[in-house]
Amino acid sequence: MLLDTYEKVTELFQNGNRYRSASQLRESKVTTVQIKELLEKGVLEKVSHGYYWFVDEKNGKPENFEMIEACLINKRAVICADSACYFHGLLEEKPEVLSIATLKTDRSKMHLNFPTKRHYFSDLAFGEDMEEVELKEGVIRVYSLERSVCDAIRFREDIGKKTVDQIVRNFMKLENMEMDRLLAYADAMRVGKIVRTRLEEGKNH
Repeated sequence: MLLDTYEKVTELFQNGNRYRSASQLRESKVTTVQIKELLEKGVLEKVSHGYYWFVDEKNGKPENFEMIEACLINKRAVICADSACYFHGLLEEKPEVLSIATLKTDRSKMHLNFPTKRHYFSDLAFGEDMEEVELKEGVIRVYSLERSVCDAIRFREDIGKKTVDQIVRNFMKLENMEMDRLLAYADAMRVGKIVRTRLEEGKNH
């Protein structure tokens, strides 16, 4: 590969957030052959179909890169449940599987380099209590703390009792929690009884 081509690609990635789509590369006259060569040399990493990361050997991937990449490849995906609880500080250890919310009608493929669990929501529930966090490397769409606790309890069979117990215990210790907000969402999702039961159990631990 010619040096000026390599420098052009380097500048293209580094002028942004080190993530670029295949269409952006094509617009900058980077060919498929050149992309393949950069992948083989370890200069680029394929994040998913049509998306690439410019490898940073010194600093590595950004914190919460899994969330960034999931939101990058699906512009409507939202981080939810235990993964959102980790983002909000209710879990000390990052869940091994990233929990992602999408609309029931969204059948776009999300092939990523790490394990994911996809939860499908109706139009009514999907957009409620969603927050957008803008980072240097990209945008993370994530549900609010209270909604995330409720969803973690809803999906307790997938997440596991130990993790849900830790989420509830840490939530109950918060001084700024909005219990009314959480219970209103729980009632809307028709899981008010189980959520109240788990919160009461967390209060007694």
